[in-house]
Amino acid sequence: LDESRGIAYGSVSVYSPGGQETTMYVGVSEHRLKVWLNGSLIYYDGYGDASRGSYTDFFPVTLQQGKNVLLIAFHPLDRVFIGFETGTEYTVSNTGIGYNFLQPIHAGDTFTVDFSAENVSDLAGWQFDVAFDPDVLRAIEVSEGDFLKTEGGTTFLQKGVIDNGSGKITRLSSARFGGDGVSGTGTLLSVTFSAKTVGETRLTLQNFQFASASGGIIPVRPYEVVITVEGELATGDVNRDGQVSILDIVLVARYFGETVPANSEVDVNGDGIINILDLILVAQHMGESTTSASPSILAMDSIEGLDTAMIQAWIEQAQLENDGSIAFQHGIANLQRLLASLIPEKTTLLANYPNPFNPETWIPYHLAKPSEIVITIYDTRGSTIRRLDLGHQREGYYTHRSRAAYWDGRNAVGERVASGIYFYQLQVDDLSYLRKMVILK
Repeated sequence: LDESRGIAYGSVSVYSPGGQETTMYVGVSEHRLKVWLNGSLIYYDGYGDASRGSYTDFFPVTLQQGKNVLLIAFHPLDRVFIGFETGTEYTVSNTGIGYNFLQPIHAGDTFTVDFSAENVSDLAGWQFDVAFDPDVLRAIEVSEGDFLKTEGGTTFLQKGVIDNGSGKITRLSSARFGGDGVSGTGTLLSVTFSAKTVGETRLTLQNFQFASASGGIIPVRPYEVVITVEGELATGDVNRDGQVSILDIVLVARYFGETVPANSEVDVNGDGIINILDLILVAQHMGESTTSASPSILAMDSIEGLDTAMIQAWIEQAQLENDGSIAFQHGIANLQRLLASLIPEKTTLLANYPNPFNPETWIPYHLAKPSEIVITIYDTRGSTIRRLDLGHQREGYYTHRSRAAYWDGRNAVGERVASGIYFYQLQVDDLSYLRKMVILK
């Protein structure tokens, strides 16, 4: 090595399923190379000769079962090549533990942490304890993942002992019966927790071991993850954005009348069925916020899934089931506010978008009352180019692409119209509204 020009070091861990005698190939593009295997210097030679290909030398080595650490020293400007003879069984070891859970977590939430093996080779069993802060979390239950059961395998699982007083789950383990171990990435264990209060805790794995099918230890990293519990959400904050708004009403409405799994966010009252009681709870808390930002109760881009008939039906059903409670009183009042917000004060024809356009455009409008809707498109001479008969529509905001009138830039016989200025007219009962648009090609 030419130390006057600098030395670079590199390290890699190689996992071998068993002890094996093999041949290592090395190569360096110009200067000398040093190689250590498991702490012993095994090679120091080889002025590089790029013309001979990637490998310039070879020599016998012994790989021990499990982890083997290769350390190399080389010149920073060199290209270095390391390999083993064909047939050598090994994998480059970057095995880790993954922690998967939905975030953010709020006080009062029930959530599940999946503990996963990542990039593992020949895994046949595992064991560890889980430590956590009992003031922040409470462990509820443990269930096994399916990774060790890959390809129909069977396992012997020890679910361990949950001690929420000390904040530990001890004696967790699972072993795969018969055959080879499993390789790749997958879930080993799932633990369900409840978040007791605001705070931060580390989930730490103790007494940890991964075992290969031959009984060797598989090195793994890391052993802990930080979980942060935020402040409790307002009742009805279905989408967990820190405020109760029309967005939450829309989510509940999407599942209205359906049976949902336990702990579903849209099941606000927790009875397993999405009905008027869930809507009332969300409506009761409309406008409440756990964030510093001012709550946006209504977002026009988010009311497209609602119409006045639907809201009116909810109000009538809520009035029938009204038990006189504050929840019903506030809920009905907010639904009535929501209904009023869905009805524009006056009918309006808005600017089409995009404009200019090619080849298609959307024509938005507001309806103050139910009407038969016709939009007619004219050229500059007043000739009718296309008639869009949209039928009877309820009052509301027809601004989003899913509700606005659509024109594909074609005439009544399906031909694309020429570039130029066109006019579009909204006919509502005995009233009409006119605006201009431009096609550019």
